[in-house]
Amino acid sequence: MSEVKPTNVVQQISVTLLDQHYQIPCPDEERELLLEAVRLLNQQLEVARSRGKLLSRERATLMVAVNLAADLQRTRQALQAREHDLQLVEQRLQQLVDRAKGSE
Repeated sequence: MSEVKPTNVVQQISVTLLDQHYQIPCPDEERELLLEAVRLLNQQLEVARSRGKLLSRERATLMVAVNLAADLQRTRQALQAREHDLQLVEQRLQQLVDRAKGSE
């Protein structure tokens, strides 16, 4: 698998969130990631605004930000749990290897 090397070339990309246009600096190698994040954010903002007819932009944005932060935290916790499980498996395998070496 080839490694993506940063080019350090930063360009401005144009995005729209809640009918507002923004110019965001973005390294070339992160362009697609940022555009995907904007699509996700727009989807979540539309869902939030459709649920509450009187939600202001700020409130809808805050609600989405909190929900996305909670999703991120759940993902981090799941990753930590998996890393812990892998450490336990690694320890167990090392014990088995050590035991096999001792019986030789």
